[in-house]
Amino acid sequence: MSELLNKDGISNLDRIPVKRLVSKRDIGIEAFELENNHLMLEATFLDPYHLIRLNIHIDPVTKTIINAKSEFASHPHSACPLVAIKAKLLIGLKIERGITRLISQRIGGSDGCIHLRELTLETINFAATTLIGFDEGFGLMSRDFNLLNETEKVEISRHLLKNSCHVYKQE
Repeated sequence: MSELLNKDGISNLDRIPVKRLVSKRDIGIEAFELENNHLMLEATFLDPYHLIRLNIHIDPVTKTIINAKSEFASHPHSACPLVAIKAKLLIGLKIERGITRLISQRIGGSDGCIHLRELTLETINFAATTLIGFDEGFGLMSRDFNLLNETEKVEISRHLLKNSCHVYKQE
């Protein structure tokens, strides 16, 4: 065990190794309430090779995607922007269980783009979070909902988040 300690008695396993940043990927998502009360999400996927933008409009009452478009502003291959039109295939999908599979089928795989799929899945996950409490009259990403005590929030969102994590696990 002593060989794992340095001269100061600190474990070599705990020391932060020298590192050199070689790349970074950022996904950013912003949610807006439009004047027509719809939810609009603007998302970006940025890495050294890509800048992909995604814009999705959702009717919060029906939880249905009513508009979607994407843009490949920066891309490694000339064919990449050809899949931008695939975002339109999201129109009509409802934010509910099973949407992940449908998104993967419509914009992923060999006819799609893994990065657009990843960006879309993250955006839809954020949309679902933004919509929690809406049906109970709290509005989009409501401060009033977030001020409820933990038990009240869990009771309101239990049916939406069933088996999504250990807090909402069904016995």
